[in-house]
Amino acid sequence: MFDIFRLVLYIIILIIIAVIDFKKGIIPNGIVYPAVIAVILLNLVSAGTSSIMTLIGGVSLAGFFLIASLLLKNIGMGDIKLALLIGLMAGFPEGIIAIFSGIFIGGLVAIVLVLGKIKERKDTMPYGPFLAAGAMFTLIGHQFLLFGFLYTL
Repeated sequence: MFDIFRLVLYIIILIIIAVIDFKKGIIPNGIVYPAVIAVILLNLVSAGTSSIMTLIGGVSLAGFFLIASLLLKNIGMGDIKLALLIGLMAGFPEGIIAIFSGIFIGGLVAIVLVLGKIKERKDTMPYGPFLAAGAMFTLIGHQFLLFGFLYTL
C-alpha cells in the first residue's frame, strides 16, 4: 500500500513539474527542493527501498546532466535538479532507464516537430516534460516488475 502511495505521489510531482516546464519553460525550485526532501524521507522510511541505491541514482544522474550541461551548454539547471529528483525516485539502475527513456521520447518528438516544419532545428523546447514522462514510464514499469531483466545481469 505504501509503495502505491509513493508511486502516485511521485507521478503527481512529475506531472506538476512537466506542466509548469511546458507552459513557462522553467522547473521551479519551490517544487523541486521540497520534492527532493520528501522523496529522501519517504525512501528512508520505506522497507522496500535501498536508500544507498536511490542516493547513487540521484547523484549520478545529476552529475551526468551537470557534465552534459557544461559540454553542450543547452541543458538548464532545472533539468539537472530534475535529474537528481528522478534518480532519487527511481534509484539505480532504474534511474538510468528513466533518463534515457526521457531523452529518447524528447528526441522522437523533436524529430517529428522538425520534419513537420513546426520547429526549426535551432529552436528550443522544454526538456522537463520528456524527462518526467520517461520517469513515469520507468516508475510504473518498476512497480509492475517490467524491468526484471535488469536484475539478471
